Amino acid sequence: MDYLTIFGILGGILTSIRLIPQVLKTIKIKETRDLSWWFLLILFFQAILLILYGLTKPDNFITYMNVIPLICSIILLGYKFKYR
Repeated sequence: MDYLTIFGILGGILTSIRLIPQVLKTIKIKETRDLSWWFLLILFFQAILLILYGLTKPDNFITYMNVIPLICSIILLGYKFKYR
């Protein structure tokens, strides 16, 4: 495995987990006032489109690395709707 592949894998992992702290904070404080609807919608559609792209290539790495952001965006959108 070369360095570029390692960088890609690490970047994909960080991309996948980037929203987990925000989800945990939202659950803890029960507030979403500072989260933009546009941010959450763009994030949701970005994850959907990248999963579809990964499935059509087929590129499992792209597909798998966007499942967690999709789940996080759905959770955050749900809380945004709930706490509005």
